[in-house]
Amino acid sequence: MKKIIGLLILASVLLTLGFVNAAPICATVDTTFVSGVITDANNGNVAVAGANVEVTCNGNKQYATSGVDGSYSVQFDAADCPNDETTTLVVSASKNGLTGSNNTADWYSESTQVGCLELIVNVACADVPLVPEFGTVVGIVTALGALGVFFIVRRK
Repeated sequence: MKKIIGLLILASVLLTLGFVNAAPICATVDTTFVSGVITDANNGNVAVAGANVEVTCNGNKQYATSGVDGSYSVQFDAADCPNDETTTLVVSASKNGLTGSNNTADWYSESTQVGCLELIVNVACADVPLVPEFGTVVGIVTALGALGVFFIVRRK
C-alpha cells in the first residue's frame, strides 16, 4: 500500500511539473536605438571622433562618445522613447569648441518573432553636423562690426 501511495505521489509531481513546463512564458522585448554620425560641417563633413553626444528622448537622456568613424549609438526602453508622432528627440554633440544639434530623425521599426518571444526594435537615425561655437565676446564683436558696416554703407 505504501508503494502505491508513493507511486501516486510521484506521478502527481511529474504530471504537475510537466504541465508547468509545457506552457512557455512569452514576452515582448521593445527597444529603441538612436544612432547617427557626428561630422565637422566646416571641414567637408569629415567624421568627428571623440565628440560628446547627448540624446534626449521625451525628457529621458542617454550619453555616448562618437567612435573613430564619427558614429554613436544609445539605447532606450521603448516605453521611454517610442516610435510615434508624440516623441520628441534631440541629439546634441560637442567637441573642442564645435557644437551642433539635430531634432529630426529617420525612424525605422522591425519586429521579429523568435518562438514566443517578440522582438520589436525601433531605430532613429540622427546625424549631427558640428559648427564653431561663438562665445559671448565674439557675438558682441560681430554685432558691433555689423552695425559699423551698416553706418558706413548708409553714410555713402
